[in-house]
Amino acid sequence: MSKHFVQNASLRATMLAGYRVWARLQFWRTGPRIFVNSLPKAGTHLLTAELARFAGLRNSGLHLEASRLGVAGATTADGYPVIDPRKVASAIRTVRGGQFFSAHLYWSQELEEAIFESGAATLFMIRDPRDILLSRMHYILGLRRHRLHDFLGRRFATDDDRLRVLVVGNAADPYIRPMRADLASFARWIGRPGVLTVRFEELVGQRGGGSESAKHAALAAIANHCGLDPSGLADQAASSAGATPTLRKGKIGGWRSELPSEIVELVDRECGDLLETMGYRPD
Repeated sequence: MSKHFVQNASLRATMLAGYRVWARLQFWRTGPRIFVNSLPKAGTHLLTAELARFAGLRNSGLHLEASRLGVAGATTADGYPVIDPRKVASAIRTVRGGQFFSAHLYWSQELEEAIFESGAATLFMIRDPRDILLSRMHYILGLRRHRLHDFLGRRFATDDDRLRVLVVGNAADPYIRPMRADLASFARWIGRPGVLTVRFEELVGQRGGGSESAKHAALAAIANHCGLDPSGLADQAASSAGATPTLRKGKIGGWRSELPSEIVELVDRECGDLLETMGYRPD
C-alpha cells in the first residue's frame, strides 16, 4: 500500500469503497467473523496483517467509525459519540464468514452486547501507552489529512510541547481528549467475557524486539479464541507479516529512549494507575 494512498483522502475513500463492494459479494465464504478493536496506534495494522496470514481469512475492509455509528447529537461525558447498537449490527451484517473487521471504539455495554449478538469473535489490541503516545505524535505530523496535523505542526515549536498537549488534552478548538480519558474508556475492554486481549509486545516478534516464542503463544491464543486453523503457526511466528503503511519503527519500549523525562513523569502523574490496569508499570 503506497504512502500516496495513505495521504490522499479521495483516492483512499474510492479504493476502499471498491474493495468493500468486492468483499461483501463473497457470499460463499465460510468461517468465523472477527472484530479487531484497539486504541489508535496500538498496533491494529500489525494484528490485521497477522490475521490475513491465516488460511481462509481475509480483511472485509470494514472499519467501524464512531462518527458514523453515533446517536445524532448525543455524546458521552468524555465527548465520544453515543453508539447506536442498531447501526453496529447493520454494519456487521455486511461482513462475510472468514472475514475480519476493525474499529477504534471505546467500551460501552451496548456496543459489547451488539458485538456479542453478532457472533463475531472479539480481539482487543493494546500496547504500552507511552509508545502509543510517541507513535501518535509522529503519525499526526506525518499525515497531512489528519485533523490535528496543522495544529501540532504549526502551533508548537518543539516535540515536548506537542507531546504535552496530547497527554493533557486541549479543551478549545481543535478538541483533544486527555490521554487519561482515552485510556480509561478503552481499558474497560480488558477482561470482558468473550474478549481476547492481544499485546503488541507479544505479537510483534523478533523484528520489534520481542521473541518468537511470545509471538507463537499470541498467535495460538488468537487461533483458539477465534476458531482458526492453527497449522503453520511455527512458520508464522518465525517470520514477519511485512511493513504496513502506518508503521513507523514498530519497536517495543521505544519511549524509553525517545520520550523526554518530563513527559514520562507527566504520563505517570496523569495515567499511572491506568498503566497498571493495562498491565504496564509506571516509570
